Amino acid sequence: MKTFEKNYIGKGTQVANLSIVKFSFKLSEIAKHAHVFNGEDYITFEVAKLKNPDSFGHGYTAYVNKLVETPEPQASLVEDAPKKSTRKPKKIQHIPEGKIIPDMIPTGELPF
Repeated sequence: MKTFEKNYIGKGTQVANLSIVKFSFKLSEIAKHAHVFNGEDYITFEVAKLKNPDSFGHGYTAYVNKLVETPEPQASLVEDAPKKSTRKPKKIQHIPEGKIIPDMIPTGELPF
């Protein structure tokens, strides 16, 4: 089974009065995530806004998503016990004899 693993590489702040986010990265850190495509080196990363800025005022984070193989959970050798139902059983209404209920009348026939 494959899952994504996030490797955080830095945080950024928004530039005052502009729609620009400024990041600073350690070159040694982002070089670990480089990949080659058509003979050129690339770094692909994602930027996300934090719910709340951290103590340094950083409101954005950058990370590299990496697809990794994870072992699938093994099925247990012991069979799972059947789950108990939490539904309450339906109450059966007592219908007095002689009383006609619309659901009891066959379609197309009238009781009189």
